[in-house]
Amino acid sequence: MDLASLIGLVVGTLLLVGIMQMTGGILLYWDLTSIIIVLGGAFFATMARFSLPTFIKGMSAGLKAVHNNLQDDAELIEEIIECAQIARKESILALEKFPVKNHYFAKAVRCMVDGYDPELIRALLDLELVNLKKRHKIGTDIFNFMGEACPAFGMIGTVIGLIVIMANLSDPSKIGPGLAVALVTTLYGSLLANMYFIPITSKLEFNSRAEVQNLEVIKVGVEALLAGENPKIIRSKLGSFLGEKDN
Repeated sequence: MDLASLIGLVVGTLLLVGIMQMTGGILLYWDLTSIIIVLGGAFFATMARFSLPTFIKGMSAGLKAVHNNLQDDAELIEEIIECAQIARKESILALEKFPVKNHYFAKAVRCMVDGYDPELIRALLDLELVNLKKRHKIGTDIFNFMGEACPAFGMIGTVIGLIVIMANLSDPSKIGPGLAVALVTTLYGSLLANMYFIPITSKLEFNSRAEVQNLEVIKVGVEALLAGENPKIIRSKLGSFLGEKDN
């Protein structure tokens, strides 16, 4: 669980709700028509831009913004070093019983134990990296478009509200609802975009970069294991991913 994202979204929402409550009450800012225009419009406009399976996958990817079980690079490096020590003392085959946490590294270890050609293992890891970037791009593209669409539909709602006002200037009872739609839709569009969709997009991009680096660490580590390099040399190589400097 990514506590930073969870705290940011929950506390940010509570802060906004508290401000609304202090400035006239929640119901003052509630307008179902505005919600339908902004959230419904942005949702279906985004759906229209992608295929249905892609849209569903992208929306589910948003959960990774607050639920990310990515292994820490430092922990992953220690795991690779431990594997290198075992392989050096015994053999690659001894890694068969080693409990590997990272699923990408686990697949690579199984390939090494099964005697796959080193070039094939490198090609498989490269393919994993390409597909990883493609999967992540789907999620970021969808939430990015939602973030762009919400303010646009907020302005559409504002125009609708102004049209209602102009069409009913002779009927004061209809000016209030029209003005509410005009103002609240702009608020909803900006709030949804800047409080939820844009931050989630940024967090997905951050998580993507971290997972890509995870896989790059594995690629370098696996190549070193296949070459039978000394664990100290492997540690020095992988330390560069953590920004460590050689002494």
